[in-house]
Amino acid sequence: MRIEDELHQNDFQDDYRRLLANLLFTNNWVNQQVMPFFKELDLTLQQHNVLTILRGRHPEPVCFGEIQERMADRNSNVTRLVDKLIEKGHVTRIICPDNRRMIEVRITGTGLEKLRQVDESFPLLLERFHTLSQQEAVQASQLLDKLRG
Repeated sequence: MRIEDELHQNDFQDDYRRLLANLLFTNNWVNQQVMPFFKELDLTLQQHNVLTILRGRHPEPVCFGEIQERMADRNSNVTRLVDKLIEKGHVTRIICPDNRRMIEVRITGTGLEKLRQVDESFPLLLERFHTLSQQEAVQASQLLDKLRG
């Protein structure tokens, strides 16, 4: 559906204002698809992001700074996210013996199992995006990359 119809607006002052409104509206729509998906799996999107970063380096540890710089949402509070994941048994945190200011985080077997569950269910979430063809999905992604410069 066109953004004008979604917002009950006849037109926009210019194409860039239309683009901005469309991006903001679409971001909210994506969140409405993604958040319940992860909630059903007892995770948040940000917790999932941390777990996937850790799985990518498993069995090696990852320091807080690297997690922060690799997060999709860089405003996330990594300390709070790691604390929640520790409570759930998905990660461990160890103070580096050589540098006490460095904290290393590792994914646990429970965390790997949680990601396996997410991976199993992920096709159900992605079905919601199949209103675009694969070629359109690639094009949309390339345009978003270009927009961010």
